[in-house]
Amino acid sequence: MDFVLDRTYRVLFFLLDKVIGYVAIIVMFAATALAIFEVVRRYIFGVVFPWGQDAVTYGLVASVFLYFAVTQARRSHLRVSFAMEMLEKAGHERLVMAIRAMLSALSALLYGGIAWWAWPTIERSMLMERTTQSMVILIWPFQMALLVAFALMAIICLFQLYQDICAMFGKKVFEWAPEEGIEI
Repeated sequence: MDFVLDRTYRVLFFLLDKVIGYVAIIVMFAATALAIFEVVRRYIFGVVFPWGQDAVTYGLVASVFLYFAVTQARRSHLRVSFAMEMLEKAGHERLVMAIRAMLSALSALLYGGIAWWAWPTIERSMLMERTTQSMVILIWPFQMALLVAFALMAIICLFQLYQDICAMFGKKVFEWAPEEGIEI
């Protein structure tokens, strides 16, 4: 079973890191380029695309949320680790591992819940043909990007929960996976 989970996690990690991560970066650069283009058009030519601001806003937000899934997979998300470090220095490694597993479980529940409840919103937006403020761009693709991002984060958290639970019992799984990321 560990082989199947390891292989599945590797494939998911590759897709997140090499496909979704780069797609998010491209969308972010495209939205930034459009924003700069719109500024030039506004102040030099006095005209703008009516949908430009919406495309920039929704593109940037969607790309950031998709990249959140990449940072979650790398365990590079921002975290406050002062309390965990103090517990670890005091010799409470098992407690730290238990807290880490609990946080992975709660994160999976939170992200999974958001993804689960997002689907009816997307369906409603599709049925009503809701658009952004410019009334040109449909809003459901943006909402779908958020749903995908939260669903991916939930799935990653489940793999990390499994990794954390195994670590509590002294078993090492996903040895190739990142353990810790950025600390502030």
